[in-house]
Amino acid sequence: MIVTREYNPNKDDIIYHYCDANAFHAICTNRRLRFNDLHSMNDYLEIHWGYSVWEKVAGKLIPEFGFEFIDYIDNKIHTNGFRGLVIGCCFSKDGDVLSQWRGYADDGKGYVIGFNAKELMGLPIRALEVLYDEEKQFQEIEKIVRALHEAEKKVKEKFSSDFNTMVHLLGYDLCSMKNPAFAEEKEVRLIHILDFERSGKFLKLKDYGGNYFGEEREGEKVQFRIKQDIPTPYIDLDFSNNDKINPIVEVLIGPKNDVMESSISIFMETIGLENVEIKKSSASYR
Repeated sequence: MIVTREYNPNKDDIIYHYCDANAFHAICTNRRLRFNDLHSMNDYLEIHWGYSVWEKVAGKLIPEFGFEFIDYIDNKIHTNGFRGLVIGCCFSKDGDVLSQWRGYADDGKGYVIGFNAKELMGLPIRALEVLYDEEKQFQEIEKIVRALHEAEKKVKEKFSSDFNTMVHLLGYDLCSMKNPAFAEEKEVRLIHILDFERSGKFLKLKDYGGNYFGEEREGEKVQFRIKQDIPTPYIDLDFSNNDKINPIVEVLIGPKNDVMESSISIFMETIGLENVEIKKSSASYR
C-alpha cells in the first residue's frame, strides 16, 4: 500500500543485520533469518507509533470525509490484529553505526552480516524502508486515505473487497513508521504475516508460506521463545533457496569483539559460505 517506500534494491545493494555472536553463528550455520513478533522489538512503541500518526490524520480528515468513512478504516486497522500477526526481520543500510553496535550487537561484542539485498527479495516478504520524519509520515497516510476516498467515489459497491484489502495493507504497513529518535538506524524492514485460525475455543498461529524465489512453498513451523517471561512467536526463513545461493557478502566484527578476521574467514569458508569479505568495525568503542 505504501508504494513510495517499498524497498526495491539494485543488484549490488547491501543491507546489514546487527546481531550477537550466538545469532551470527545460527544465521550462518543454518542459512536462516529469524522473523520475530514486532511487539517484542527493543522499542516499546515499535508497532504503535504508526497508529498514533494515523489517529492524527483521522482527526484532521473526519470533518472533510465524514465520521463513517474514517471510522470504517480505523475499525479495519484494528481488526488486523485478529486477522494476522506481523513478524519482521530488521536491517540497516549502514553496517557500522556505533549506536546500533551498542543496541543490537551485544554492546559491540557481536557481528554485522551484510546481505545482498536483491537476493533476499526472493523470500516471501514485504520490504519497506522505515520512515522517521513525523511530518512525512502524516503526509503519506493522508495521501493514501485521500486516494482511497477518491477511489471509493468511483465504484458502486461500498467498501468493496479491494478497498478492504488496501485498508488492511495500510494497517500492516504502519509498522514501518518509527520515532524520529531512531533515524540513525536507516532501517529496512522485511515483514511477513502469520495467520490466526480457529483451534477449538481458541486461536492458533499458522504460516501459510508464500512465494520463495519464484515458486510457491508451504509455510514454516511457528515456534516460540521466552522473552521477558512471555512466549514470543517466530519463524525462521531459509535465505539460501535450499543452498542454491549465498546472499551473505560481508561480515563486520564488532568494535569490542577481539576475534581475528582470519578466524571468521576460516569459519565461513569451512561451512560453505565462500568469498565473504571479513573486516573489523571502524567504530571507536571500548
